[in-house]
Amino acid sequence: TDSILLVSGKANAWQTAKTNSAIQKITYSGKALQPFTTYFWQVKVWDKDGKPGSLSDIQRFETGMMDMKNWKGSWISDTRDIHLKPAPYFRNVFKATEKIRSARAYIAVAGLYELSVNGKTISDHRLDPMYTRFDRRNLYVTYDITQQLKAGDNAIGVLLGNGWYNHQSTAVWYFHEAPWRARPAFCMDIRITYENGSIETIVTGKKWKTSLSPVIFNSIYTAEHYDSRLEQNGWNTTSFVDSSWKDVMYRAAPSTNIVAQTLHPIRNVEKIETKTLNRIGDSVYVFDLGRNISGVAEITVAGEAGTIVRLKHAERIYANGRVDQSNIDVHYRPTDNS
Repeated sequence: TDSILLVSGKANAWQTAKTNSAIQKITYSGKALQPFTTYFWQVKVWDKDGKPGSLSDIQRFETGMMDMKNWKGSWISDTRDIHLKPAPYFRNVFKATEKIRSARAYIAVAGLYELSVNGKTISDHRLDPMYTRFDRRNLYVTYDITQQLKAGDNAIGVLLGNGWYNHQSTAVWYFHEAPWRARPAFCMDIRITYENGSIETIVTGKKWKTSLSPVIFNSIYTAEHYDSRLEQNGWNTTSFVDSSWKDVMYRAAPSTNIVAQTLHPIRNVEKIETKTLNRIGDSVYVFDLGRNISGVAEITVAGEAGTIVRLKHAERIYANGRVDQSNIDVHYRPTDNS
């Protein structure tokens, strides 16, 4: 836990000395790791003839919750039922009382989420958390938000989506009838360490407020429908007035097993420009990327309020140039045309 001790050869968690083994991955057998702790490590190797290699650079890792008992926040949601289509916003404003040394956000979600601090989205992850059996296990993700917080007032914003938790579309494998299905919910602890050594934890609870977002429908299989007329500018900032927002409600945890997500996150790794553009009639444009990808479309449009723009994705086209979705098991948009 001390990089200086490591340099001097006096590691205080695990000191192995030279270990003769044909196994590349040596199991840790030092002192029990503690939650919320940074550990430093380095390795030296010898070849089969005993010739030493160079000592590695000092590396580090940080532990998270490690145990259910370390969570302090409550699971919260809005008061709506599973059939309501618009996705909910949540917000909270708190005051950081001292100069901040470090801050971590630990967020567990039944559904999907986007987290923002002081008006800016945190991380470039997409579709977190990953799929799990929600009534048996829930995943949490950790973020370093030291740079996003400041002394004084701070605003936290969360947008929740249905994901695999509340499947509103008819789905393969009957996810729409899953035994865990409920309105999306989340639990979050923000653990702040101040320069004076004191620690404060900001948690989800009754102080949070909720409102409906411009995301009027979302399905992991179908689509996201966004109505820009319903935007609430600055909803995740300290200056926003949330007097019309509603109180949140407490929810039971979906399971009693909340563990860290260990999969690599889904993130944007490349920007692909359109290869060809074909206009069909007055209102249909076919953009061909020249590749089959998993990604997110980005377009800029202008028009009158209420104009509907639909993005339709496919892997091939018909002879007439229109996109062909016949090879995809598509569950189309709701019949109310929302």
